[in-house]
Amino acid sequence: MKKLVLLALVLAISGIANAAVNVSTDGLTGLWRFQTSADKFQPTFGANAIVSSNSGNSGWMTGPWTAIGTPANGGLYSDGGCIQERSWDYITVNPGFVANGGGSYVNQYTIAFDYVQTSGLTGWNSLFQTAATGNAGDGDLWTDGAGHIGVGATGYSTLTYDASKWHRIVLSVDNSSFFRVYVDGVLFLDGAGQGVDGRFSLYTDKFHLFADDSWEDAWGLVGTVATWNRALSTSEVSAMGGWIDGAATPTALVIPEPITLAVLALGGLLINRK
Repeated sequence: MKKLVLLALVLAISGIANAAVNVSTDGLTGLWRFQTSADKFQPTFGANAIVSSNSGNSGWMTGPWTAIGTPANGGLYSDGGCIQERSWDYITVNPGFVANGGGSYVNQYTIAFDYVQTSGLTGWNSLFQTAATGNAGDGDLWTDGAGHIGVGATGYSTLTYDASKWHRIVLSVDNSSFFRVYVDGVLFLDGAGQGVDGRFSLYTDKFHLFADDSWEDAWGLVGTVATWNRALSTSEVSAMGGWIDGAATPTALVIPEPITLAVLALGGLLINRK
């Protein structure tokens, strides 16, 4: 059995070795993979660590295999690490953003994360929060017990998904124009923008995943998290896919080449590679 599993991983990695690039490094500021227990919150690249509430008590474990690499090396960043996120806990991400979109805050951005909800499936679950401090206010993106995703300000999706299975959730936001949410590359919600420096604007150094002020957040497992200091287009998000049709592993993520300062400088941003 171990040989079969190893063979499957080798085939998965070799299968993306010559795959087309589907992740843009233009505006990319961070990638977190939760690769080992010892450095579960450290970035694969990006200068900033993720911090969990309660002194980092979120537990590390092995999860589904996520293939991330380059056309020449499909297994460069691949692994199967994830963390367990508990109710009332939350994850604070420092994305290394700069203010944009004509305001004093971050008004154009993209956040992607791989997630499966493991409790509270019949109730509300906060996925995203913009407050200065986690759990300081109401969540800013929700999933309900019926599988819809959204928030009151923009409405909820008519499409539904099974929150008890892994999905790749992506927010692409331009506060002057739109608030979009994708599940496994499919546009679920195309909400109106809430104005420059409005509700969905971010601080340059923080946002929170799975935070809420009234315990309306569930236990779950979190895989890859990535951030861009711009709003990705629908075609760019679609290319990243996810757990298509309930697949056991997500769409492989392929970047043009290993991330270095020089590569990101060409895209207009400088971040550090770990």
